[in-house]
Amino acid sequence: MTAPGCLAERIHHALTTGNGPALRLGAQCIDWPGLSARIALIDDALHASGIGQGATVAVLGRNDLPSAVAILTLVATGRCAAIVNPFRSGEAVLDSARRTSAAAMILAEDEPTLRCAEGSDTILVLSDDGSFRGDARIAGRGTLLRGPHDGIMISTSGTTGVPKSHHIPLTTLSRALVEIEAFNAGFGDRRKGDGQWPSLIQYSSLSHIAGALTLLRGAAQGRQTIVMRKFDAEVWASIVEEWQPYTTGLPPSMMRMVLEADIASERLSSLVSVWSGSAPVRAEDREGFTARYGLPVLGNYGATEFCGAIAAWSLDDYREFGRTRSMAVGRIDRRNTEVRVIGADGTPCTGFDHAGVLEFRLARIGNQWIRTSDIGSIDRDDFLTLHGRKDDAILRGGFKLSPGIIADMIRSHPLVRDVAVVGLPDSRLGEVPVAALELHESAALSQEEVRDYVRSRLPAYFVPAKVRTVAALPRNAAMKLDRRAIVELFED
Repeated sequence: MTAPGCLAERIHHALTTGNGPALRLGAQCIDWPGLSARIALIDDALHASGIGQGATVAVLGRNDLPSAVAILTLVATGRCAAIVNPFRSGEAVLDSARRTSAAAMILAEDEPTLRCAEGSDTILVLSDDGSFRGDARIAGRGTLLRGPHDGIMISTSGTTGVPKSHHIPLTTLSRALVEIEAFNAGFGDRRKGDGQWPSLIQYSSLSHIAGALTLLRGAAQGRQTIVMRKFDAEVWASIVEEWQPYTTGLPPSMMRMVLEADIASERLSSLVSVWSGSAPVRAEDREGFTARYGLPVLGNYGATEFCGAIAAWSLDDYREFGRTRSMAVGRIDRRNTEVRVIGADGTPCTGFDHAGVLEFRLARIGNQWIRTSDIGSIDRDDFLTLHGRKDDAILRGGFKLSPGIIADMIRSHPLVRDVAVVGLPDSRLGEVPVAALELHESAALSQEEVRDYVRSRLPAYFVPAKVRTVAALPRNAAMKLDRRAIVELFED
């Protein structure tokens, strides 16, 4: 740790002692003294508006410097940052902010959402220099959350249902970040020879737990965070080449983008590993990346409700168990996490290697057991392997189908780049599988060709009832497949 104490104390320590770059986006850069000055300006303006400690303030989770500065200000000053998903209409963004009962919402002066604000919305407009525009404050009826609140409020990913707003207090954030730093040390993260931390790459949206935790970890450790507006393989490789990190994250979809861009291996020479979360990595992507770049791909497992990762691979684990546990997503740290597997009869399984619904109890959160929708198993060395989701199964006329099996079969077709399989209601059969496909560039594949391909390799009831080809599969801010949006592709 850079300094003892809670996350807010660690951020203040970095603000008062740091003298290099703190935040960077392209040619824009804010150093630590500049970040400290901006946080002080925003803090003063919030106090002047009657918004003190314990208040909840909404902010857009855009990957830009104004949003990053606003989030850091709220967390560091004892307020709660309600981080709103920006990838929707202005009306939907404001509606989400209103549902948090925030005292106000901070928006950048060039933010299109401003045009949708109503007289009852309290909007504080942030200028490029970090000050609030005095002539653009919309006085309204902001309602303080009963509290006090601190930390962050962030939505779950919503990959299988309606996203839910989830409050993570400062105490939980503080504990989680210490544990996450330990996981990253296992990935190979460490200080450089001059004592400075290598830069972090902020590729995930700030409205997603992974993005928010990356920003907060950079501030806590006093290290530069390089923000990417959106992931681009060439830009990512240039950042790695220039700033020389030892390890960095690559979710599965981004890993495929790097492979397809054919990035030269020498550009990634500083890396000792890449780690991947948000979804299990396909074996062909993991093995292809390692074969191309000579780098281990280290998995991890977490959730918004857990405040980040609770299981992960390490380089040491990879050397010892990589060949025999390749399908595992990570190793549970029993010092901080308890896990149990619930069998079909609703009771915890005894012993090892039984598949069932996963439940966790985390020291960082409290004594309650948290039930997931994930089906998984734990072996005697505490490695966690996922076997799908309880709510993924498709019941077609009495047959229980795994969408993963259908997707893997379609994905094996040489013209298919990626695929998502979901269930749709059917009046006769209950549910039927449907498939949305991304094809390789210039490829063409008809619905019947896909259906014939599956029919020739799997029982007939696995064949998708409908197939749609799309330019890009819908994904959320965490680059996970957006199952609700995929279902909507077939609602015609």
